[in-house]
Amino acid sequence: MAPNPLPPASDRPIAPEEPRSIRIAGARPIRRTVHQDPRGFLLETLRADDAEVAGSTFRMSYSSVTLPGQFRDADRWHLHQVQTDRFVVVLGEMVLALLDRRSGSPTEGLLDVVRMTGAPAAALAHAPARELTTYLVPIPPGVLHCIGNLAEEPFLLQNFPTELYSPADEGRVPFASVPVASLGRPFAWDLVRAGSRPP
Repeated sequence: MAPNPLPPASDRPIAPEEPRSIRIAGARPIRRTVHQDPRGFLLETLRADDAEVAGSTFRMSYSSVTLPGQFRDADRWHLHQVQTDRFVVVLGEMVLALLDRRSGSPTEGLLDVVRMTGAPAAALAHAPARELTTYLVPIPPGVLHCIGNLAEEPFLLQNFPTELYSPADEGRVPFASVPVASLGRPFAWDLVRAGSRPP
């Protein structure tokens, strides 16, 4: 049987959704609260009782800062064979794209593009006491992913991978080599840039 052809190519902008709209199996986000007051903020990131994402499993953690207009692997997907990433944006705003390429997955072929936000970097000083919602997003092995900064401030990402870093576990796949059925073409950041801010 011949594979289904891709729909006609579309340059329709992709407007990132909220993380709670993620549909990809195994990538269900966990709600977190940013407790902000005039002194700064407090955010619980990963908890041992986060059973859905093996919160009791600790191997390592790392933080990364991405400057405005920058992308981690701007032209390729990132993936792991064994490791599950557990992303939390602590400060600023990040766009995360996920593509399920796992054979036999109930969500195989789905693309999710979400805007993850932490404490607002530009509004930390003298902010009123308030609670903001953010999310911890797990990224299962085999799910292609990439991140970028379309905002005007840097973002701080905290990751709690389930494995120690191993170059043998990590891979890169060029965007151009992975057609996305819902787009009718490969993913590209220019689509998200164009649709990054709803009117």
